[in-house]
Amino acid sequence: MDRSQETLPALDELRLIRQEARQTRSLDTLRWEFDRLQNIRRLHIDDFDLQVVVADIHQEIVERARYLRGETPSTPLTAEETYQLFPDERSSSLQPASTDEAEDQPEAAEIPPEVPRLDPKSWQIAVGLAVFLTVLVLAAFFYLIQTARKINFKDENTTAAAPQAAPAKPKAENVSAPFGAPVPAAASMTPTLRLYTDLVPGTVTIDDEPPRDVDGELVLDHLKPGQHAVKVTGTGGMAAFRFEVTGNAAPRALGTPVVVNAMAVLVSVQDGQGRLVTNAQHASVTIDGKAVGDVDSNGLTLTDLGKAEHDLRVTEDKDNQRFVLTYTPAPVLTAYVKSDPSVGTLVVATGQDDVDVYIEDKLYRRKTAHGQVRIPLRAGKYKIRVHKAGFIDPPASSVEIKKAEETEIQLRLHAAPEFATLQIKGGAPGMTVSIDQEAEVTLGPDGSGQILNVKAGDRTVELRHNEFASRKFVRTFHAGEATLLSGPDLTLEKLAPENTENKTPPAIVADSKLSPSDANAVSPPEPDSSPAGTGRVRKGGGFIPYGTPKAAGHYSFQAQARLGGFLKRGKLQWYAGYRDGQNYVMFILDGKRATVREMVNGKSIERRRIPFNVPSNQSVEVDLSVTADSVSARVRTPEGAWSEIGTVTDAGRDFTQDRVGLYIPDNDEVAVSNFQFSGH
Repeated sequence: MDRSQETLPALDELRLIRQEARQTRSLDTLRWEFDRLQNIRRLHIDDFDLQVVVADIHQEIVERARYLRGETPSTPLTAEETYQLFPDERSSSLQPASTDEAEDQPEAAEIPPEVPRLDPKSWQIAVGLAVFLTVLVLAAFFYLIQTARKINFKDENTTAAAPQAAPAKPKAENVSAPFGAPVPAAASMTPTLRLYTDLVPGTVTIDDEPPRDVDGELVLDHLKPGQHAVKVTGTGGMAAFRFEVTGNAAPRALGTPVVVNAMAVLVSVQDGQGRLVTNAQHASVTIDGKAVGDVDSNGLTLTDLGKAEHDLRVTEDKDNQRFVLTYTPAPVLTAYVKSDPSVGTLVVATGQDDVDVYIEDKLYRRKTAHGQVRIPLRAGKYKIRVHKAGFIDPPASSVEIKKAEETEIQLRLHAAPEFATLQIKGGAPGMTVSIDQEAEVTLGPDGSGQILNVKAGDRTVELRHNEFASRKFVRTFHAGEATLLSGPDLTLEKLAPENTENKTPPAIVADSKLSPSDANAVSPPEPDSSPAGTGRVRKGGGFIPYGTPKAAGHYSFQAQARLGGFLKRGKLQWYAGYRDGQNYVMFILDGKRATVREMVNGKSIERRRIPFNVPSNQSVEVDLSVTADSVSARVRTPEGAWSEIGTVTDAGRDFTQDRVGLYIPDNDEVAVSNFQFSGH
């Protein structure tokens, strides 16, 4: 058996122990390194060459400890002083030999074969007994240390919590501080740790705290001064690292991260200057496509980072890992832990907190924090959109996630305007148009006018003109959009003579703008037999189109589905994007739920279904939005709020050029009123 294969990992660990012992300024850290050294010594008791290296490092640790205590390193160290520095050294049967014994060891190794030697069996029994006693003493000593640490931490937490009389504020999701410190709502300027990982599902352990679940990211601020240990564990790998917090400086990584089936990259940044540490030794680093150097055991210094985000790449052999280095004004240590090579990370930047993120129209379980959210995703293409009440939704965007890389997408949100505009065209000169009996305008000779700063929502529009009966109707105004009144919207009924018993009121013609080619698809007008205010009643007819202006905008109407047969629930259906009988989008209310279906080349695909209860004797208000690449609808009952039914998008077509209308199967009836269109 090749003994070098066993020794090589031990030599690597000895090099790390020597490096960390030379750099540390803490006696506690030296004791920890000393324990690691003793463990290696016990595991390789019969390896003479390795024991020589252990003895050298042992002496360096002792000299370093004396230096930290302010003593002169050249002064010989007594046995009692060694015990004070490392209490478990006195009981160890494996302590370094004296100078004379060390000098005699090489000679003993050269004793001729004929010289009698110690009985191997007796020697093994003695060594085994010594090892057993040493392990027993070390276990007892370790138990006492851990017990003392828990008592000290408990006293510190009790003392720190005593002055806080006010109740703690609730913590934000995935944003907490160790030892139970409360997190303020505002962005913290204290030393901060940001952890991003694709080890999901996974847990993270901080110092002696219980493990907590981590879902891609974790932010810890209000860190206490001193050294801390972090361990991230997932189904695909593990990573552990230590860092130190000193004053208001950025947390500093201590040593090299220890990983299993993963890569860990730690970046400490403050005031545009940083230091990068990684377990990938001799890896090359580029920032924004520019090479900045290779990483060695001491890390790599980063300069001129400024206040912008950067594209960070760490390459080791053929393994190229990409990260998004996000700017934060607080002194921060950012830790990236990556494992599964088939997973990438999506960074959604919105500039706003608490923003809903939809992946393929499915709501992601976490909202944005600090203006962004990181989402682990399998490699592939995705459609991403975001939404937040009170803001204008940016257009949905497609993104491709690559293996072992971070991909950023910018979907910035801007506050939605609070007011809308009413535009009037093609009216009678001199007609007065008012909104809620407050703002009004008198149309000029060209029959046009406008009212600015209309509050968004449902508003009552009134038309008045001499010798004509006034008319009122309700119109929905959308913030930041212009609503158009034209054509039938501006029709008034001339005042009738005194004898009006035989006068027939004009019928509501919602499809007056249909082209001749559409005429055959529309059922002939029927008498309005519905109660007053319910509008025109249609029976059967299949696809009934309404006039479309071939422009983006909102279609609104009120409708009530009638029973179509014995024990049959009324069903209200309308459509958009109608190219032919094989391609269209259908919206359905069946009294219990709302459903969106898309017909693509004759194949019906259900896009969404939500609960929506409508009594059979109640009408609903519909708002249908049509843009070049999407159609969406929302509905409400007179007593309820708006409910979003769903959206269908297709970047490869223009929905504004397709038909819009109602679908009424045979024997069904639908009462429709106030069918209107307002442009964007």
